[in-house]
Amino acid sequence: MLEKLKDEEVLKTTQPKIIVHMTQSINGNITGPYHEAAGSALSKAYESIDKQFDSNALILGRKTIEEAFANNDMPTLPANPKAYSRKEDFVADTELSHYVISIDPSGKAAWTQNYIQYNERPKMHVIEVISEKVSDAYLEHLRNLGISYVFGGDSSELDLNLVVSKLNSLFNLETMTLSGGGGINWSFFQQDLVDEVSVVIAPVVDDHYYRPNLFDNNNPNRSHVPEAFKIKHLEQLEDDVIWAHYTK
Repeated sequence: MLEKLKDEEVLKTTQPKIIVHMTQSINGNITGPYHEAAGSALSKAYESIDKQFDSNALILGRKTIEEAFANNDMPTLPANPKAYSRKEDFVADTELSHYVISIDPSGKAAWTQNYIQYNERPKMHVIEVISEKVSDAYLEHLRNLGISYVFGGDSSELDLNLVVSKLNSLFNLETMTLSGGGGINWSFFQQDLVDEVSVVIAPVVDDHYYRPNLFDNNNPNRSHVPEAFKIKHLEQLEDDVIWAHYTK
């Protein structure tokens, strides 16, 4: 029991702050044509607010990664890879000080380079978060590209507490912004890892059917006790865009 308490204390000291930072329509969609309808004021507000968080790490789910940054077919993986330990994470050499964290348990993101460029932000070094079931061929592919990776457990349902603790200790990431999709946002919330929620709301109602929302629980067998947040900041911005910032 004493050893367990020590482990928990260590884990707690390496838990960074996680801020969900998203845009959405009035009716809660986080993707769709509301972006175009809102105009440039929405993206301008989103980027300006992001800078206020002083975070050098952006967490994205695999689907978002594929849509925006790794949308090609998977490159040919090494035919005869080495056998890599699932107990050792890999920290690649990089001169970059900003990071994009790809939550990709099955190792499906088709990376062809070890960084992304997003809007006018600094280049971000890629860190893959994977399960221990990922193939040696994919691990060697990541290493060949100079992409860092950390393991989050032996199943597709990652231990995100362990993951963010590793990210803090290995890369010195003290504040991370989490920007979807809705399923990934929910996974972090369900594991009690969301400290703040920042929502930039477009003055648009977008009626597109079956769009993802800010937090999407896609597992009917899973539920979570409702959790209340408090308003930290509420502001009307240019062109009727609203910023609502919540904290626990």
